[in-house]
Amino acid sequence: MEPEWLKQATGFGMWFIGFLTAGNALLLSFVIYRKAYRYGRKLGMKEQSMKDSVKASYITALGPCLGIFVGMTVLVIALGGAVAFIRESAGVGSIMFELIAARAGSEAAGVQLTREGMSATGLSTVLWAMATGSVAWVLIGGVFTRWLPKLKDLMGQGNPKQMAVISAAIMLAAFGRLFISDGIVPLIRKGAVAPFTGAIVALVVAIGWLLWADKLRKPAMKEYFLLIAIIVGMAAAQMMR
Repeated sequence: MEPEWLKQATGFGMWFIGFLTAGNALLLSFVIYRKAYRYGRKLGMKEQSMKDSVKASYITALGPCLGIFVGMTVLVIALGGAVAFIRESAGVGSIMFELIAARAGSEAAGVQLTREGMSATGLSTVLWAMATGSVAWVLIGGVFTRWLPKLKDLMGQGNPKQMAVISAAIMLAAFGRLFISDGIVPLIRKGAVAPFTGAIVALVVAIGWLLWADKLRKPAMKEYFLLIAIIVGMAAAQMMR
């Protein structure tokens, strides 16, 4: 028998919201494609060049999309398909944020991010954590877009490498906390080797994949590092259980 919170999470209303957010994402994608095509024609680009651009964009996006799909599987298993559908269509490409926000919300509610440990209160807290965490980029992207280049130059002081370092530091801080809470703490307190092993293997595979892409001089390979790291890390963790 399904728990009450899962019935709420997979009810008609949740799926309806998911179709609305997904429809909005598809509509925006179509609008952007039409504008890009129109401007390309105005710039005098040939039809074949336009098709090659679309093909290159598809190949570049395929890797991250597959990585997102794997990450969404975690949300589907933990919270149901409707929640995963809503969140990933509302914040396209932000699956790592969604996982971190879901974990933070479950910790705040004092429940586990699993179907067995979740509750109605925990689900509400997780959804609020995901939604409120998205407000910043929605507000900035929707209202302050015209000033973002100036903000970027101010933070990076006109140096693209410095901006890359700042972005990397923010990501390392977020994933570092996740690694400590989900990898190191269970290892110390419970002797759980699987989460720690999975995280270390995923890190090594990710670094190795990026270095291999540089060695082969194929930047497009870097788009697949997250997918490879997640799959190999999950497999390693499962083997150590």
